[in-house]
Amino acid sequence: MVINATKKGLITGLLMVCAGILMFWKDVPLNSPLQYIGFLIFGAGIVWAVYAAAKWSGARFGTLFNQGFRCFVVVALIMSVYTFIFWKANPEIINKNIAETKAYLLKNPQDRTPAEIEEQAKNTLKYYIPIKVSGSVFGYLLTGVVVTTVVAGILSLSKKN
Repeated sequence: MVINATKKGLITGLLMVCAGILMFWKDVPLNSPLQYIGFLIFGAGIVWAVYAAAKWSGARFGTLFNQGFRCFVVVALIMSVYTFIFWKANPEIINKNIAETKAYLLKNPQDRTPAEIEEQAKNTLKYYIPIKVSGSVFGYLLTGVVVTTVVAGILSLSKKN
């Protein structure tokens, strides 16, 4: 059975979601280096899609990049939906993050008054999820382009030599 790049992206995205849920259940902090396991899975999925295409496509860069693109776009979509659902389901984490930032800013006000800090906290609460989702989308798209370009470039050059 041949699995196309889109299905490989689906499999990769679902594995990344499973890894994210597992780390959440195990209370792995959001700033832990273990969170990079998702990016490791992401990169491996792209390599899987591009490398498999290199075997049958003649290893032209455009064809290889196309396969990686199909994979990482599906992953970016899955992860953006997961990010949205995660933050909607866990408002207590949002409130905790905002409270910690607010407490820090009140101790170190720089050029802000307490009223400005309070207003900033309210605005942050309003825009927290859209910022997280857009960061997720752009982060995965950018990472996908870089990994796909590198892998497709290496494989296409190695087939020419």
